[in-house]
Amino acid sequence: MIKQTAMFLAVIAVSGCAAFQIPSERLERSEASIRGAEEVGALGVPAARLHLQMARDQTATAKQMAADGDERSVLVLARAESDAELAIGMAREVSVHNEAVRAAEDLKAVHARGDK
Repeated sequence: MIKQTAMFLAVIAVSGCAAFQIPSERLERSEASIRGAEEVGALGVPAARLHLQMARDQTATAKQMAADGDERSVLVLARAESDAELAIGMAREVSVHNEAVRAAEDLKAVHARGDK
């Protein structure tokens, strides 16, 4: 009886420590979003840099949670992807704004030459 109880507890302990496999496409998508944010210049925009760092941290947390067998790791990974996508949007917004300012300045210069 004691032997069966010990075996039962051992099986429960081992199954409780089993790793959860994050779908590879989800992990790849999250990591690709992080790389994309870096490539569009998120590190140069303070708010975007913050979300990029959050995405990196959340990806690491999701991997650890999966290793610990926590199925909620997929949700944390989705949040990481969302933060990386937000960083991309913020970086692009700054880039587009800067281009618009340059275009406005160029237009003023053209008008100023035309008035002479």
